[in-house]
Amino acid sequence: MKAESVHPKSGDLYVVITIEVLELFARMRARHGSWRQVAYLSNTKLRVLRRWYRAEIPTISLTSLDELITTTGIGSLRDYPWFTADELVDMGIWEKPAVNVNLKSRSS
Repeated sequence: MKAESVHPKSGDLYVVITIEVLELFARMRARHGSWRQVAYLSNTKLRVLRRWYRAEIPTISLTSLDELITTTGIGSLRDYPWFTADELVDMGIWEKPAVNVNLKSRSS
């Protein structure tokens, strides 16, 4: 049995930003006229949405993509493969999180 994840983002699933996801974002914009409107509808900060559609962020969470899809009426969560935080680290998309250092032992 696999050990519990200690990754700080292990509480959600993620999809890698691919051409298909970028095309989804483009369809959202085409339907609603602007990125600002997509951001407004999905309650997403425009700068965060910009980072996704410019592929500056390599992944998007299930929670965030669900909000975008639900509020814009475009796409389906079933169209994309989902990965855990640990899988993204294993794939080399995310860096392994730093190991916590117990600083209390230094202060005694």
